[in-house]
Amino acid sequence: SMATTDILLTWNLPTLNLDKVAPNLKWIHCIGAGVEHLLPMDWLPDEIILTNNTGVHKDKAGVSGLMAVLMLCNRIPSIVTNQRERHYEQLYGSPIAGSTIVIVGTGGLGGATAKMLEPHGPYIIGVNRQGQPVDGCNKVVTVDKLDEVLPLADILYLALPVTPETRELINQQRLNLLKPSCGIVNIGRQSATDYEAICEMLKTNKLAGALLDVFTPEPIASNSYLWNVPNLIITPHVLADDAEKYIPTTLDLFMCNLENF
Repeated sequence: SMATTDILLTWNLPTLNLDKVAPNLKWIHCIGAGVEHLLPMDWLPDEIILTNNTGVHKDKAGVSGLMAVLMLCNRIPSIVTNQRERHYEQLYGSPIAGSTIVIVGTGGLGGATAKMLEPHGPYIIGVNRQGQPVDGCNKVVTVDKLDEVLPLADILYLALPVTPETRELINQQRLNLLKPSCGIVNIGRQSATDYEAICEMLKTNKLAGALLDVFTPEPIASNSYLWNVPNLIITPHVLADDAEKYIPTTLDLFMCNLENF
């Protein structure tokens, strides 16, 4: 079918000699928001348009973001660790209201979370490339101001894609700027964050807790060090995906683009 198709709706595709294999191809829609599995794009002819699923994840991501922040505020990672160790200790949480939440990456995922958190009364600082205003954020700063806002964070929420600019953005040096009482959520990509440093800080009580949803590679190996890190909740890349609505919402986006096409 590649030989005659004009439009391809797919997650992955054979890219070798694409202009010869699919001479009529004009548009590829990738059903994921991330397209890093297709990099580098040197296989893509100039005349072919590539679109992705940006926006499809935002509703689920917003609800999951609220859940993750609530879990950290209520010390659920530590409580789960205690349960695993059969240790009964009353750990009291704090309300979201009055806390400071730093959201690094305010696109579809981070922006949706800011909107969900806003009614609960936290002070939300967004971080993005342009410093553009974001609904739900009390303040937005550019990435070059990141070091100034990290020490303020009670929760650091990461929602970054894979780009050369984001790779290792949250490194050991920046993690050291966080308060020991800070919790971390990562719903973006692992490439932006030093997981080994986070885990070591969790082990030594230099961070209060973490909830990590994305990993490289996936799935996590059964013998990975991650499974035994205290005060860490691992979710298997599910926080932004809706089991019931993902396909219909993807097709709605595709049909809208099809009309434009």
